[in-house]
Amino acid sequence: MSPFFLNYLLMAPGESFFMAANEPHAYVAGEIIECMACSDNVVRAGLTPKFKDVDTLVHMLTYSQGGPSIDAGAPLDEDARILRYTPPVPEFEILMLSCDPGDSISLNVRGEPAIFVIVEGTGYLDDEGFCRPGRCYYHPAEAPPIHFTVPHDKRGPLKVAVAHRNLHLDIPTTYKRTPFVSPRPGNKDKIECITIPDYDYEM
Repeated sequence: MSPFFLNYLLMAPGESFFMAANEPHAYVAGEIIECMACSDNVVRAGLTPKFKDVDTLVHMLTYSQGGPSIDAGAPLDEDARILRYTPPVPEFEILMLSCDPGDSISLNVRGEPAIFVIVEGTGYLDDEGFCRPGRCYYHPAEAPPIHFTVPHDKRGPLKVAVAHRNLHLDIPTTYKRTPFVSPRPGNKDKIECITIPDYDYEM
């Protein structure tokens, strides 16, 4: 029955979407980068041997209609080769760095702790460490700006995903639909209308 209740979404490389709390989802195929706020309240309703709490799931869903906003990212002001994917929440945002062969790129995360994941290609980190797909690095808040270099003989660009606290909350690249209605537990006859702040899509 899931295809009748969920949106079937086919995404192209470089695209993303923001999913707010209380919205169900399932990955059918492919590889993605998923970044989420700290949470320990996963609610399951089926297809698992783990505990299933259907009643809680029914009460917590937003029942908002329509598909998500597809976000293609926006160039960072400091360097157009860095795309930012900024949701309308303060907990996180994603940056995607792309560095061509024979070139170098630097990123200053402004004193914020960050996690780097090598997504594609190979190169050098701070002219010393060799980085390749699958490697992950933690960048402490007090560390200096990070620097990537790609040798001339490499066949393709180095692509690095970076996650840290949202530094561009005032200019998100995606938005949350508003308003939406959600049934509340304990009152089956009443539907409350909850308004979520509207966000503009900035490129």
